[in-house]
Amino acid sequence: MMQFQTKVSIFIVSLLFTSSIAASASLNPSDSTKVKRSGDASFSVWANQSGNVLSTGFLSSLAHGGFIGHDILDPVLDAHKGGMGFFGGSVGWEKKWAAKPFKGGKWALCGSMGSEILYDSRWTSDLFELIFYGNGGHTGRVDVLSGTGIRMAEFNRFGLGFENTKTRQRFEVSLVQRLTGFEWSIPYGYFSVSENADSLDTYLQTEARLHALDGPSTMNMPFGDSLDLPFGFLPAYGIGLSGSLPLASETLPIRFDINFSDFGILFEPKGSSVAWFQEGIATTGLPVFGDSLTWESVIEGDISTDSLLLTGSSVKRMTLLPYRLSAHFIYEPSPDVMIELGVETGGWMPEPLYTAGVGWTPFDRLAFGVQAKYGGWGRMRPVVWAQLKYSCRRMLVLEIEDPMGLLIGNESSDFTYNRGVTIRLERLAGDGWDARGGRFKSTCKR
Repeated sequence: MMQFQTKVSIFIVSLLFTSSIAASASLNPSDSTKVKRSGDASFSVWANQSGNVLSTGFLSSLAHGGFIGHDILDPVLDAHKGGMGFFGGSVGWEKKWAAKPFKGGKWALCGSMGSEILYDSRWTSDLFELIFYGNGGHTGRVDVLSGTGIRMAEFNRFGLGFENTKTRQRFEVSLVQRLTGFEWSIPYGYFSVSENADSLDTYLQTEARLHALDGPSTMNMPFGDSLDLPFGFLPAYGIGLSGSLPLASETLPIRFDINFSDFGILFEPKGSSVAWFQEGIATTGLPVFGDSLTWESVIEGDISTDSLLLTGSSVKRMTLLPYRLSAHFIYEPSPDVMIELGVETGGWMPEPLYTAGVGWTPFDRLAFGVQAKYGGWGRMRPVVWAQLKYSCRRMLVLEIEDPMGLLIGNESSDFTYNRGVTIRLERLAGDGWDARGGRFKSTCKR
């Protein structure tokens, strides 16, 4: 049976759609010239991955196997700035559109839909040392494991709203579905051996959730085919707010673009598989040999610990959607040069993502530029983009993040940490819409 939150979500989106139709029949034209063209539209696909410590060369060494020495491990350990390692990214697609304004007025119906797979992992440098180096050099210190975790989920969204043809301000209400996902974390954990190796104190608390149903299921595919799955889907639904607030100066060639998406709540149903594990070891004496807990029993694995394992199904709960918030400052000192500064947060990124770049349009139909990005999951990396306007209202945009990182298997990519590709088809707004700008975008006045 459909959950109550799901019914409310569908009702709100349906109400918004119905009200937009009613508004189109009641709004009067703002002037004698009726707008005949629709607004902006775009279709994007992307895939990106970023990290701050695991280089392509290190991951290739793990994949090939064999002995991994200090010459490979030491640079990775030294790269754990701030004591944390990150690895994450996303794969997805999105379509945005804006219809013709209501009877030539200032407001138009707009919407968006898309799907995205998000993945995020993080760990402490102490955990990396314990796994790859052991605890030989860790006596007399406390190794922190808290904050380690990994999560992944697929989100589908559909939104409807309104966009102003003059200010280009846009607001949407979105219905968001999390189709499936999982998460595992260490909320609290540490490992400590005294300097003389005569006492041991360690504690570990972990939690795991699988947002799926136990037992096999069948998923219907196009053209009458079906796919057997070892689990059943347990979707969760939520409501989010999305939009954009472009602010342009009337006297200076500068603009501010503020964009936000999926600010809202996700209502998780009951039924997710949950496992909670706790284990602790503490001793004030740790001899090499004997009848009690000794280094000999630790090495041989003959240890009696205070362990607690709980498993079951989750109850209903509310959690935040993976929102995104970005702000960009754009300065155009001349009609063919653009300077851009930006910052973005959210989307499960552990740190804000900073962007700085410059663009140049040597011809009316061609523009390209370079950027430097820092943060998110990764370290500093270059970005190149190109924009081809192949008709008055349509153009193709290609963006490549850290191009050398795409050459996996080549030695030139061994010291890269990021890679990504974005392809976007855009349709520009027609006659009657004010130019929004941004990477030399404008409107087509016909």
